Amino acid sequence: MRVKTLVTLVAVVAAIPTTLIVEPDEAFGASCSMIDDCGFLPGLACVNEKCHICNTDQECTGNDSDYSKRCVVAANGAMVQLPGAESKLVPLAYCMEKNMFSPFTLNDLIASFLAFICTALGSASGAGGGGLLVPMYILAVGLGPKHAIPMSKATIFGGAIATFYSNFWKKHPYQPRRPVIDFALSGLMEPPTLIGTIFGVMANSTFPSWLILSLLVTLLTFMAYRTLQKVRDVSQEGNAKGERRVLLPASLQETPNTKLRIQHDDEIDFASLPALDFPPHENKEKALEHIREQILKEEESKFPFKLVMPLFACWLIIFVQSLFRGGHGTPSIVGISCGSTTYWALTLVPLSLLIAITWIMGRHLRMKSRLKVVSDAEFAPGDVHWTYKKAQIVLPIYCFVAGIASGLLGIGGGMVQSPIMLEYGLLPVVSSASASFMILFTSSATTLQFAVAGQFPGQKQYDYILWFALMGFLGGLFGQKCVGYVLKKYNRTSIVVYILAFVIATSAIAMGIAGYQNVVRDFSKGVHLGFSGVCSG
Repeated sequence: MRVKTLVTLVAVVAAIPTTLIVEPDEAFGASCSMIDDCGFLPGLACVNEKCHICNTDQECTGNDSDYSKRCVVAANGAMVQLPGAESKLVPLAYCMEKNMFSPFTLNDLIASFLAFICTALGSASGAGGGGLLVPMYILAVGLGPKHAIPMSKATIFGGAIATFYSNFWKKHPYQPRRPVIDFALSGLMEPPTLIGTIFGVMANSTFPSWLILSLLVTLLTFMAYRTLQKVRDVSQEGNAKGERRVLLPASLQETPNTKLRIQHDDEIDFASLPALDFPPHENKEKALEHIREQILKEEESKFPFKLVMPLFACWLIIFVQSLFRGGHGTPSIVGISCGSTTYWALTLVPLSLLIAITWIMGRHLRMKSRLKVVSDAEFAPGDVHWTYKKAQIVLPIYCFVAGIASGLLGIGGGMVQSPIMLEYGLLPVVSSASASFMILFTSSATTLQFAVAGQFPGQKQYDYILWFALMGFLGGLFGQKCVGYVLKKYNRTSIVVYILAFVIATSAIAMGIAGYQNVVRDFSKGVHLGFSGVCSG
């Protein structure tokens, strides 16, 4: 009987819900004149010139005519232990952005228009537009970097859909039967970029805002410098053919010394590949002709599934990984807790598959390059002679860094990938189209990861994602139509490089302004300037 009573008592105690008690925000009690003085949203309200837990929507906005913010009580029923004279337990509540259409304000209309313009410029250049969108969301909309960056990714995703649709029907400027998108190169560059986004998104949740902004300005300044160097090399008087030559790096110009160097590099690389064996009974010329036909068939395919499927496989791996790991926005579908051994295993183990795909695609490009040389197939202007160093070491490392920048800093991977492809000698229109195609995968993957991590504004979050993705889509269509008209009218592919340089340079300036304002405010208000945990928040 006593055992039965004890079991019953334990069962009753276990059934009593436990109350989660949390410490107040570190800015609690600090002096303030407006809500911005209490840190980024979601956060404290400015009540009677002190940062405090909010009780009403008006405390979050400061006046009855401002509907941009609302006071939200934590859904998990958490309580806050107030310090000092107010020592008591109160429900955890915080100010956060309103839902997208509750109501739709003039500021929302302005933000939508600016997102449209930024995405149009990003689409025209192949840069994605993140370097413009992030400062726009910070300066014009008032979002903090941790919300502005996910918002930029959702907008870029919408623009990438429109850009891919537009580029899908375009042809290579020198090979009218080839698509303008280099699908094989995209298959090599995108897997390591997606690997980088995983670490970039994690770093975004742990790095302090001042460091994120500093890194973003540094990267954009460097990329602007490199792209402006490219612009300087463009001949303003060049015709289509001459323009192509000056757009190629000096190391890739068709000089006798360059041809000898390329031939030397090819011979060294060919020796490291398996030998080509032709059947003894088969005519060698016919075999080489067959090889040329197969190469043309692959290059002229409008949508080569063999080259695109690895990209979908990589995206699916990221998608499944996000669902199993979960985050602050969406819990793990299998109940895995953040920071556990299983969590980190799910983070790292799938990367081996993406690394394998990168290796396979790099080898494919090397094999194809050898077959083109051996069979005397034509290398169109901008085609690269791929070697082990280029295809399987240097370029994947560059793309990994681009992926980190995409997830951490909110810029489209294309803002880093486009200048890289120009350095390798690809034509501007090809690099722009290929970068935009890859941005479709990068931005969708990072948008998904941010959504799972719960890093979008508002309580619903999905309304912001869908609306600004739509603005990005419309801006992307507009940008493609405009740049297509200008290219057709003036027949100058260098225009794409000029737009790219303008977008990156403007982004660096805008982010410098936003970064300066945020750092000054954080220092003056004593906001925590250190790192936070991956699983915090």
